[in-house]
Amino acid sequence: MTIDLVLTLRLRSPLALHRTRAGIQYARTLDYIPGTTLRGALAEVYLARHGAPDDTFHALFLSNQVQYGDLWPSVEGQQTILLPVTVRTCKRHKLKHPKSFWDALLDVWTDSGDRKCPECGEPLDRVDGYLSGLKPVEPLSLRSRLRVSTAIERGTRTVAREMLFTQHTLISRSEAGDGKPLLFRGTVRLLNPGLRDQLCSLFPERTILFLGSGRSRGLGRVEIESWLEAPAAEPLSERWRKFNEAAQRAGGSPGIRYFSLTLLSHLVLRDNLLRPVLDEITPQHFGLPEEVVWAPYPGSGRPVRFLNAITVPGWNAALGLPKPDTVALARGSVLLGQCDAREEQAVLASLMRIEAEGVGERLSEGFGRVAVCYPIHHACREVNHDRGNSENN
Repeated sequence: MTIDLVLTLRLRSPLALHRTRAGIQYARTLDYIPGTTLRGALAEVYLARHGAPDDTFHALFLSNQVQYGDLWPSVEGQQTILLPVTVRTCKRHKLKHPKSFWDALLDVWTDSGDRKCPECGEPLDRVDGYLSGLKPVEPLSLRSRLRVSTAIERGTRTVAREMLFTQHTLISRSEAGDGKPLLFRGTVRLLNPGLRDQLCSLFPERTILFLGSGRSRGLGRVEIESWLEAPAAEPLSERWRKFNEAAQRAGGSPGIRYFSLTLLSHLVLRDNLLRPVLDEITPQHFGLPEEVVWAPYPGSGRPVRFLNAITVPGWNAALGLPKPDTVALARGSVLLGQCDAREEQAVLASLMRIEAEGVGERLSEGFGRVAVCYPIHHACREVNHDRGNSENN
């Protein structure tokens, strides 16, 4: 039995989590806290308090019994939704035109390339980011700040000419009109429920963590706000039913059952030769039965996959050395699978295991989290299906 705890962090200073490890003159920040960063920060606090690693340290950080998930930006009282790569909105105004919001995954059976924004007539285009609500669509916008500094000449200890460094940071309030404080919230999964009391007592509320770069300049200070039991999710069987109803309305075959696999974090898979698995990924890489295949595009037979690759850097604080770069499938990537209706129960059992355990390598650092039949793929069609058809015909 596993336990999921929702960890909430509150920013106490600007946060800079560089997307790349190289020292460049303009550094952008991630808009979320990776699980590997959270794990390292908690381990750092533990060692500062208790000295050398012991059995408790090993159980919490080295035994893979605790999986530290990514922490997404959040606003109090609202649930954050990651936008997958299948989402489309107005090319010009993005989510400022919420009626243009659409998910293209189930457009596989229709020619919808000319879909337009119902508010201004512009074509639809990809968009990334987060929502804090889906019905109605409420984008979650982050507030950032640019910090400019100069390099120092080591010889003279004065400002180096023509050496400006610009750092992109997140600050502690959202861009919403109400200016609500920006929180970061994510799930810590305990494969050993007995570690729950230890984790919560060692890192109670108001514990201060330091994340990212610029700590000596006042950046990266966050505070643990709460540890809470994760709320019960909508059962997979219900999401499966809604997804397949939407697939049938969109033109799917009656004797086939469809499902989506949406990456909620980066996915690290390697083949027998230790090469990263990217475009050649199959359902069997997820541990699904041999009867499961990717749904094909009609006429071409190409599998329906919306994939992005990413290179994930890292830093080993214990050794003071960089980690090797890891090539992974990026979070937000989506795959559409199918199986015969007679295989439905066996496939559902495998999908439940995938959601509960994750897939691939580095699970303890938050990699490999997958959502099956992610509601965003069909929920927008429930609201906009009839309106979208009438306005585009």
